[in-house]
Amino acid sequence: MSPAWRCLVAFALLASPLAAVSQTASVPAFEDSIEQRMKACVVCHGERGGGVANAAFPRLAGQPANYLAAQMKAFRDGVRTYAPMNFLMARQTDAYLDEIAAWLAAQKPDGGVVEARRRFTPDPAAMTAGEALVRNGRPDAGLPACSACHGADLNGTMPGIPALAGMPRDFLIEQVGSWKTGAHRSPEPNCMAQIAQRMSGADIVAAATWLALQQPTGLPTRRSGPLPLACGSE
Repeated sequence: MSPAWRCLVAFALLASPLAAVSQTASVPAFEDSIEQRMKACVVCHGERGGGVANAAFPRLAGQPANYLAAQMKAFRDGVRTYAPMNFLMARQTDAYLDEIAAWLAAQKPDGGVVEARRRFTPDPAAMTAGEALVRNGRPDAGLPACSACHGADLNGTMPGIPALAGMPRDFLIEQVGSWKTGAHRSPEPNCMAQIAQRMSGADIVAAATWLALQQPTGLPTRRSGPLPLACGSE
């Protein structure tokens, strides 16, 4: 069919009420719910934000709502930069982002994600070093344990410190690396930037390797004591 004929047919369809009715009748009604809208996030973040095993995209399910809302607003406002997220968040209101965050916070992580990663045997030395950093830190270097802020079970703490258990290894490396280089901007005092400066590349890889293989076991808990470093959002 020539371009001219295609234009003519398209015009006829647009102009015909019967064609419009026929087209409308064949499309199922859209379920306008938060759960339905969040299906757009599945490709990167897994079903209900539960995570994916073989990509660097973070899981969102079960993270503190305040943390999720703050990150989405940072993407919207250009404080945090990742082009697809900046585009998706650009026209969203605070109220809608708070609604999304509350829904994701109430979802459960997908336990199969970590189990799939465990099929691959990591370097035992990196695992040992990573667990030591996460559990104990390195006090002589002013490096606190990850668990001191993110919770003993690493499921995050309320109101806004994220879970680390089961997060993708490459995502964790990228995040800490971006704090180390200054690319990641957080409210001052920027405690994670201070911590990242005290970690070597080997430290970052070891901690991320161990954390990626830890199964999330619950929801974030509310903090009962001070943080080891002053942090802008806490």
